[in-house]
Amino acid sequence: MLIDLFALAVYYSLSILKRGYMDSKQRATDGASKHHPSSAKHQTLRKSTTLNRKFVKQPTPRPQILTREQAAKEALERRKKIAERMNRENSALIGRKMSAGGGAGEKIPVVKKQQKVVPDVPPVSHPTVAVAKARVAARKAEPPRQLTAQELKDRAIQQALERVATMGDAASEPQEHMDETIGKKRKSWKKRKLVMALGMSVASIALLGYLVHLNLPDLSVKVAAMQSGIESAYPSYVPKGYRMDGLVAEKNGKIVINFSGKDDKFFSLAEEKSAWDSAALLSQFVKPTWGDDYLTIKEQGLTIYVSGSDAVWVNGGVFYYIDDAGRGLSKQQLHDIAISL
Repeated sequence: MLIDLFALAVYYSLSILKRGYMDSKQRATDGASKHHPSSAKHQTLRKSTTLNRKFVKQPTPRPQILTREQAAKEALERRKKIAERMNRENSALIGRKMSAGGGAGEKIPVVKKQQKVVPDVPPVSHPTVAVAKARVAARKAEPPRQLTAQELKDRAIQQALERVATMGDAASEPQEHMDETIGKKRKSWKKRKLVMALGMSVASIALLGYLVHLNLPDLSVKVAAMQSGIESAYPSYVPKGYRMDGLVAEKNGKIVINFSGKDDKFFSLAEEKSAWDSAALLSQFVKPTWGDDYLTIKEQGLTIYVSGSDAVWVNGGVFYYIDDAGRGLSKQQLHDIAISL
């Protein structure tokens, strides 16, 4: 095929060269009369010089990708064709045999393949089995030996000792298990007791601290009162947001309790032994200190003098003075503090 294509190409090449030669010769002879086109568009049509398409190899189509169903159908068709061909061949073979046998009424003899008969191998016993059987037969043949009295006694003693040892082991095992269980329980109980003791100690210390914290003001005031020798007390009413700041201070027979609150507010309560009554307090302290800028509150037998955020009064031979330097107490709060003492 390649040789034919090559020869065809050579043939067409020679024809093209020959035609070009003839055209150049013709142009030489009548060059004046030949038409020269002004552009390629005005040229006359020329015969195609390409190869003939029928001699070109046709493109091979790409193999089509079959689906599973299509492949199964094609396989089934192939099997059907193979089965039909085998049936035709078998039918033709049977027909030839019948025609060769002399008619359709005669049966074709079937030749059976003769099987080769292999003789059975007799069983052979293993040498180890033979030795074992011989030993058993020898033992059966020997008469049993009678044990002597000493041998019987020794055997009985040995059996008794084995039984006692077995019983001792069986009894000691539960005892060891019980001892181990009791030991574990004792250790766990000791640990539990230790934890309980530590917990109770911590709880007692916390409770004692809480009680001390609650009773610290009263205890501090009582200690200061014992040092100063006056009947002082801690107010049962303290304004909201205030708390005692530090311990109670005692100096020269005078007790001072300081209170602090939010936003840097604070006030102090001073207690001092005095022989004044309400009238003497007014003339000796209130008017010289505040002048006429004061307010008198009388309740429960007490006469309280209030000026701004400060208050003074006497009760039971003790002079009380509230100094509100932070200016955060109201007249009602001053009244409640005085009544609570």
